[in-house]
Amino acid sequence: MTEDDLQQIEAAVGYTLPTFYRTTLLAYPFPKDSFADEFMLRDCPQSVIANNKGSPRISSPDIRQSFFLGSDGGEERYFVDAKNPNSAVFVFELETGKHRQEASTWAEFLDQVRVVVSEIDAEEAEDTALATRRVNKNWWQFWL
Repeated sequence: MTEDDLQQIEAAVGYTLPTFYRTTLLAYPFPKDSFADEFMLRDCPQSVIANNKGSPRISSPDIRQSFFLGSDGGEERYFVDAKNPNSAVFVFELETGKHRQEASTWAEFLDQVRVVVSEIDAEEAEDTALATRRVNKNWWQFWL
């Protein structure tokens, strides 16, 4: 993401984005088209804007300005308090309408995202290896 992209997001949401978020997105740490990019920490300004335009209001005295980052690909949406420079990362559960803390720091959240991306990459590599073994098996290797 570029500085212009971040300014476009700020103009759309109406407030300044947290420094930790801006720094991360300017040097995006995840591969393009990864699960992180598609869901957990969106790297597309239009998607970030859309996530925040249609976001639920969080009613909590501890969260002054919720800024939605992405989702788990299902019923959970990740957000931070944009007004808190040391915000934890929270998850809003669409099904229950409640939120809880997901990670106590931004660094911890990024580590969690790295683990998820790594697990998905490992599963995809295993699936690819299995498909290759099936294609290249000998006639007598019927168990593959």
